Amino acid sequence: MKSMKTLLAGVVLLASASAFATPVNLAGGENPNLQQVINSLYTNAGTSLAQAPNVNLNQSAEIGIFQVEASGGSVSTMIIEVAGNAGTNTFGIYDIYNPTTYLQLFSGAASSGGQALLSVNDSFQFAVNFGTGVQFSSSLFGYYLGTANGPTFYSQASLNGGADQMVAFQGDGDVIKLPTKPAAIWGSSSFILAWEDQPLAGSDYDYQDMVVYVESISVPEPGSLALLGLGLAGLAGAARRKKPV
Repeated sequence: MKSMKTLLAGVVLLASASAFATPVNLAGGENPNLQQVINSLYTNAGTSLAQAPNVNLNQSAEIGIFQVEASGGSVSTMIIEVAGNAGTNTFGIYDIYNPTTYLQLFSGAASSGGQALLSVNDSFQFAVNFGTGVQFSSSLFGYYLGTANGPTFYSQASLNGGADQMVAFQGDGDVIKLPTKPAAIWGSSSFILAWEDQPLAGSDYDYQDMVVYVESISVPEPGSLALLGLGLAGLAGAARRKKPV
């Protein structure tokens, strides 16, 4: 019963979490800064910079939990890595109910314009580029940034001790151009995820150490998170009640 209460409490906390803008430092010394990175997607597409999101004012109201849309597939595109650790940083997804279960999308060798296809089936097996699947607890996942000489950072701030290592921006129909790709619409089911790869207490808060474009995903409604938590709790309870044969 204790584990069931803990699970439900976690779901309620996620469902009621409020999103606050995370300050992004645009004078951290590394170039280009995050605003310049996003602006370049607009200028390269011939789109007015007046339409570009302000990285400090127009962050997406997300809680670090995502879901692949009905097609069951999502493409991630590397925009840029500026960090000194770019050659070793990794990027992927993790199971929000068991963060030790994860699937890498990009290795340290990933470069600007590189892509990875994430797919999921109705048994919650996630795979990259149609490879061997990894079993998750549900269809929900978070993104992570893996570092060689430090901790792994998660899209859920609660898993980083409350530190928000990632800021996100959601498309609203603007035309942008990703590296090595043709100009196209940045729709509402696509996000730009911008990461800080050092613990915030000792970082420069520039959030451009790794910037990735992810498409065909959505942010689950709080109600669906609560229902999923109840379902998982029910399954756990049923498993405990089952008598050995």
